[in-house]
Formats: sequence, C-alpha cells, structure tokens
Amino acid sequence: MPAVFRAVLARFDSNELMARKSSHSPCIDLWPKQAFEEEVQRRVASLDPFAPDYEKQVRRLVANVHPLQPDAEGRVVLPRELIEKAGLDGEIVYSGRIKFFQIWNAARWREAQEADEAEDAA
Repeated sequence: MPAVFRAVLARFDSNELMARKSSHSPCIDLWPKQAFEEEVQRRVASLDPFAPDYEKQVRRLVANVHPLQPDAEGRVVLPRELIEKAGLDGEIVYSGRIKFFQIWNAARWREAQEADEAEDAA
C-alpha cells in the first residue's frame, strides 16, 4: 500500500481495513475500519428495520466485507474472491475517494478515465 494511503490510515488511528467489491465499479474498495463502520451506521440509521427490504439493504452494505490488517511494510493479502471480481492481474492503480480508496486493474482504470472524459466532453 502506498505511503500516502498508510498516512491516511494513521490519521484514523487504525491499521485495520475493511475490503469489499465496489458497488459501482470493477474494483476493490478499502475503508479504514472506523470510517466504514460510521458509514454503515449512518445508512442503517435511516432504514426501517421492519421494512420488507431492510435485510437486503443491510446485506448490500456488510455482506462479503473482509477485514484486513496491513503488515509492518504496509502490505495486505487481498482475498482471492476480491482479486478475481476486480480483475487484478498485473499492474494496479490506487485511487483515493476521500473517506476510502480503491484498487483497480490499471487497464480498467484507464478505460474508466477515458469514459469519464468522453462523457464530460459530450
């Protein structure tokens, strides 16, 4: 993990990450544990626990989340399931997202950037 992202983790006074497949992009989201828990609590607080779709909404937030602990060098072992879903094979890109960051397959990252630029130009 790049030093700049380790520095962000240090600001959260935590070395623990929560990893999950992104809901919107072909990549992995990595959250500082505290920030992830706060975001889940914020979203769950507005849900009615007796509503028919409550379980589905909560499951979308917390199912298949993997807690990770970087080693002293800032390395983490990503679960094979996430690696495969994100297509991480070869070069990767880290991308900051204010509260969390993402790990992308570099080719997919470039494709997403080009698509964003084409959409902005239209």
